[in-house]
This record gives sequence, structure tokens and C-alpha cells, in this order.
Amino acid sequence: MRKPSLLPVFGKLGAKAPVAVIPVPVRPAGLAARLRQALASHGATALQLSVVVWTVAILGAAFLFARG
Repeated sequence: MRKPSLLPVFGKLGAKAPVAVIPVPVRPAGLAARLRQALASHGATALQLSVVVWTVAILGAAFLFARG
């Protein structure tokens, strides 16, 4: 039976076991960076919510002006 050679076959230091890398999300430091990240992941929902809030604010202001 033939023995395998002791010379490295894969790379300079021989075969290495694959290292499992788990990406950890980096927490943004500032408020603007957090808002940018939230808008990037929930952009459509944030846009719809902002339109609803804007509409309610305009209707509320119109009601207060009409009443007073």
C-alpha cells in the first residue's frame, strides 16, 4: 500500500479545515445611520406610513382651522 506524501497539497501550509463565518450585523452608531438602515430594509412600508401620517396631520390642521 502506498503512503501519501507529506508535502502540502493545498496551499503553502497544507489542507485547512473550512472556517465557518457567521456575518454579524454591525450596529450603526448615529441616529441618521440607523434611520438609513431602517429605510433600506423597510422603505415601502415607511413611505406608506409617512403618507398616512402626513394626511392625518393635514386633515387635523384643516379641522382645527375650520373650527376656530
